[in-house]
Amino acid sequence: MKSKNLLVRLLIYAKPYWKAFILIFTLMFTLTCVDLAKPLIMRTSIDLFVNVKMPAAEKFGPLIMYGILYLGLLIAGFGLAVSQTLLLQQVGQKIIKKIRGDVYEKIMSLPSKYYDNNAVGALVTRVANDTENLNQLYTNVITNSLKHFLYLIGVMCMLFYLDARVGLFVLCVVPIMLVFTFVFRYFSIRAYRETRTYTTEMNIFLSEHIMGMKVVQIFNRQWPTFKKMKGINTNLYKAGLKELYTFSIFRPLLFVTSQITVAIVLYMGATEVLAGLLTVGSLIALRSYASDFFGPIEQLADVYNTLQSAVASGEKIFSILDEENDIVSGEKEIEKEIFQAKIEFKNVWFAYKEGEDILKDVSFVIEPGQKVAFVGATGAGKTTILALIGRYYDIYKGQILIDGVDIREYSIDSLRSQIGQVLQDVFLFTGDIKGNIHLGNEKITMDTVQNASKMVYADDFIQELGEKYDEPVVEGGATLSTGQRQLISFARAVSYDPKIFILDEATSNIDTHTEAVIQKALFKMMEGRTTIMVAHRLSTIQHSDNIIVLEKGELKEMGTHSQLLEKGGIYFNLYELSKKYQVME
Repeated sequence: MKSKNLLVRLLIYAKPYWKAFILIFTLMFTLTCVDLAKPLIMRTSIDLFVNVKMPAAEKFGPLIMYGILYLGLLIAGFGLAVSQTLLLQQVGQKIIKKIRGDVYEKIMSLPSKYYDNNAVGALVTRVANDTENLNQLYTNVITNSLKHFLYLIGVMCMLFYLDARVGLFVLCVVPIMLVFTFVFRYFSIRAYRETRTYTTEMNIFLSEHIMGMKVVQIFNRQWPTFKKMKGINTNLYKAGLKELYTFSIFRPLLFVTSQITVAIVLYMGATEVLAGLLTVGSLIALRSYASDFFGPIEQLADVYNTLQSAVASGEKIFSILDEENDIVSGEKEIEKEIFQAKIEFKNVWFAYKEGEDILKDVSFVIEPGQKVAFVGATGAGKTTILALIGRYYDIYKGQILIDGVDIREYSIDSLRSQIGQVLQDVFLFTGDIKGNIHLGNEKITMDTVQNASKMVYADDFIQELGEKYDEPVVEGGATLSTGQRQLISFARAVSYDPKIFILDEATSNIDTHTEAVIQKALFKMMEGRTTIMVAHRLSTIQHSDNIIVLEKGELKEMGTHSQLLEKGGIYFNLYELSKKYQVME
């Protein structure tokens, strides 16, 4: 994305606050005028003080008046600066709040395949770090660049007003400063982009390895992991040094140029003072304005420095906001009262990557209220079918119908509200037990949470916890056993009262005793609901109304447990193999 277009898009976020920015610019313009007036007061005061023709008694009154005026300007400048800063920071935080919300909202709307290809650490960097970098664009770059530019113009006008010859000389220095600035721009933008890239890489690494630290320690991979981190850290360090080197060369060049220019201005002014062409007060004012001339240029360099960081962050943020979502929600809403949950796959083809089909011409029908299980070797396409029903991915050929309607016609929110899914790997959020069951849904009451927990026998262990349903849950539910986390996920699914249940290896992490306890609850949950299961344990699937056998993405067999055993085909072989290795009991 071109920097110009990027800045235009970022400025659009500031548009709703245009009135506040007008006030900020008014304060800024007034503050600039105050700052420009101070050297003039000094000039008048000094000329009055050194005037030998005026009696000392007559000087006292005007000098006091000029001192009070100068003090008044200092106080006014302080008040204007504080007001401008506070207002600017408030507006900046509101804009960043909006951008951060938009980015997170976009992340939530993206399909599963986006998360398959993008690391969590990178997304965290976009929402947290990069949005904060943009804050400097609104609180520093936009206003300060205009402020320094206005002050620069004002200083030039004052220099020409006091001494045209000096003003012309200072103006001739500007092209030299522009050359320095363009060279700085070329190297700085490359350095900033490199730094942002390595920062993201570091966040990705830390996010993955801190979450997987248990695995690292189990296999004693601390040192190799540290060496990898050290390599990324070194790259980030070198990129940071490039930024520092770029700026450390540019800033001294400006300083040396400014000091040489001020020295020449003093020489030129002094010769005119000696010749009687310039007053001492005017010389002091010229020296002050000449020094102030380079201050805005240095500050503009800082602003440009900040701008490059904001542009680099903005590019990454808009890469998310511009991400196209190929899973487009339909408009049809599901009427729960008449929803039957009949599921039909018609000649479905699907691939995660083009040319690598996972499902090949799969067709089947699941009648309302049926309990259907999918079995097959790893990679056969079982879990993929479950993901397609909820439209976490879209097929490229064929049709998936629910109650005779193509699922692409349904609103995604409406469709998923009718699907309760229990996965093998349960994710629990930081909070408490009840919050991990209702997930912030205000329509789910405490009574519903408790009844759902009792139905799946989660209430038994919850009541033994110190604070029961208010028991704190740490990230990932680390303080709970695997079986307890699984039971909470059952309660979560039941509390939402869906018409379709999807159980993906839902009992794989529960011991045989616990599974026997919840087996009755599972069948109770399934009453009147269409249930789809993927499991290896025979106890979970043998009472299914229909068992569908998949092999390498193709539907090979279909029937009840007993019918498939009589066939002596793939299912029979899987069953015998599972008995041998006690995978299925």
